[in-house]
Amino acid sequence: MKTGIETVAVIILTVDQQERTLECLASLTDLEESGLQVVVWDNGSRDGTVAAIREAFPQVLVHHHPRNLGVASGRNAGARLALERFSPTHLLFVDNDMLFKNGFVRELLRPFSEDDRLGQTQAKLRFADDRERLNDGGGAKIDFVLWQVTPVGYGETDRGQHDTVRECVACGGAMMVRADVFRELGGFDPTFDPFGPEDLDFSLRLKEAGYRALYVPRAIAYHSVSHTFGAGYSEEYARHKSRHWFTFMRRHASPIEQLGFYLVGAPYLTIRAILRESRRGNLGALRGLARGILSLSRSSARTKDREQ
Repeated sequence: MKTGIETVAVIILTVDQQERTLECLASLTDLEESGLQVVVWDNGSRDGTVAAIREAFPQVLVHHHPRNLGVASGRNAGARLALERFSPTHLLFVDNDMLFKNGFVRELLRPFSEDDRLGQTQAKLRFADDRERLNDGGGAKIDFVLWQVTPVGYGETDRGQHDTVRECVACGGAMMVRADVFRELGGFDPTFDPFGPEDLDFSLRLKEAGYRALYVPRAIAYHSVSHTFGAGYSEEYARHKSRHWFTFMRRHASPIEQLGFYLVGAPYLTIRAILRESRRGNLGALRGLARGILSLSRSSARTKDREQ
């Protein structure tokens, strides 16, 4: 899409979700916003996703990678491909389970022309199966003490109570970023692969670098909110979740917040997790949590040894 000299490339990550990805692309190409360049990075699908996209949307640049790189590395790879092929001024990252209201891209792009320090914008998200209810009405609220990340307005009926443009910590499911800022920050941090708070980390690093991130409520998308791991924690999920949270917290939480986590949050959450997963008979999740914490402890020890 072009507004003056501004151009936008859309980056979509997928793996083994052919039907959902095709629905997302159909919604995107139906927008009354011409000139969008769309890149789909396929993270190792085996369900014919790539062939289906090429047949239905020949204008879309789709790349199949033989293995799953993870979310951060997959998005980075898609962004590199878009930058090499199209040289856009802005990158728009959307999840493949999104549907879009007309004007979505235009509204996310508009504020950049008004503020040289604006690095990122984020859309309003409603649930696809309940389009009056909010999935995200203003970015993420992060509680480092209790290990909680909650979207603003989550679950509320949208009555316009979150229709004010404001600064936010942007989530990666529907966010636009200046291409030069993306390069400056080195993209998403692959430390958080295969999945993790790479989007929140990026937004916080962007703000720490002196740029602003804005929530733009007039840009609206509908989110199907798929969960790869389903109900309960698998051992793999628990291991990555714990390791990545400690990395994220050490990077961005204040000393007081970190102290509060170790003194209050960690004991409370550990007991709660043991009781919950024990009732489910899910001992793998408890092993995963322990493995994640231990791997981070070893990494911290090696870092300290190198510094001495």
